[in-house]
Amino acid sequence: MNHWAGVISAETFATERLYARDTIRLPAGGDGTRPAAGDHVVLLARAEDDSLVAFGVGRVAGPVNGGSGDVAVNYTYRLFDDPVPVDLNRPLGLTPLTRDEADRVSPGEPVQAREQWFVSVAIPIEASSRAEAVREFWTYIDQLGPRELPAYVWPLGDELAMQAFVLGTAANQDPEEDD
Repeated sequence: MNHWAGVISAETFATERLYARDTIRLPAGGDGTRPAAGDHVVLLARAEDDSLVAFGVGRVAGPVNGGSGDVAVNYTYRLFDDPVPVDLNRPLGLTPLTRDEADRVSPGEPVQAREQWFVSVAIPIEASSRAEAVREFWTYIDQLGPRELPAYVWPLGDELAMQAFVLGTAANQDPEEDD
């Protein structure tokens, strides 16, 4: 098994952390080497200051169909909310890592237990029927998406802890508290 650094741009990272996808698509490196299915990939993102942060680990699933040269990597774990700064310089795409480099920059596996959360999106919709209201709802969700539409989140059994999130970040939705 070989080890790889899979580097994505800050913009791609911002989009990637919005969805719970099982797979990330990475461009193959420019040196002509190709990862094999099952190879270990440390997932890195370019930060605003051009440094790199580790946001997850994955295994190569194989080439993406269509001849683009991209490689599909299945997440084994993700650290979207707490990426770890790494001391490594790599270009975008997949590049080989030594075993020592992979061990040094690979983020530790998260130990946080998974909890149950309620997530809600409520939108007032004008429609002539319930079925049309549902269609309009999904159209709004698709058009606005996580960049504009707040989702309300609270832990099971603690409705008073409800918090609005936009772009995966807590967002104040009370105009009286905007200062």
